[in-house]
Amino acid sequence: MNHPGSEPSATSVSSLPRISRRHALIGLAALLAQAGFWSNPLSAAMQAPASAAATGLAPATMLFYTLSQTITGHRDLSAGTAARIEQAMRSNVPGFADHLPRLGALLVTGQEAKALLAAATAADASLRELALDIVAAWYTGTVAGNAAQGTKSIVVAYAEALMYRTVADGQVVPTYCNYGPLWWLKAPPAVRVSAPVAPKPVPAPATTGTPEPKGKQAK
Repeated sequence: MNHPGSEPSATSVSSLPRISRRHALIGLAALLAQAGFWSNPLSAAMQAPASAAATGLAPATMLFYTLSQTITGHRDLSAGTAARIEQAMRSNVPGFADHLPRLGALLVTGQEAKALLAAATAADASLRELALDIVAAWYTGTVAGNAAQGTKSIVVAYAEALMYRTVADGQVVPTYCNYGPLWWLKAPPAVRVSAPVAPKPVPAPATTGTPEPKGKQAK
């Protein structure tokens, strides 16, 4: 038994598990590879195939979903709504299929919306326009059309439009009741009975006009 501060005995050292040089090199290589992967600006886009399996989205749609989370600043977006917005933008936004991977190449892990927009602006004006189009689609729930190109606006979502989140503390989605959409699916609030309140005495009404002096009889 070793006391605190004493050197370990040969018996205690020999009983410890030994790590071979081969295993140590493999572990070190794995750590270096992981560090290099996460520091790569393309890492967020390269994660799409692995994350797509968990969400059921195609790799290109998963890339659009990740872009949407970053450029809007909302991480709790609906994956299903993202797939519908992406499909609508492929139909209505010229060059969408070509610009999407280029915009995705600017993604960095933990990136903020302003940083991504600045990177897109510096890279190409068309990438900046695509980033703003994605924001507009999520906030309005609609992918705008172009009359000159013969495309019509496509409404993808209504209650999920992000513009309603800004005023959610004081206003519900228009046309919905004050309890919000699908409110009847939630449990009703607890029943509370207020304690009875004693009625307050009502003061006598104020006298109006000039009262006649006492003792005076009407003629």
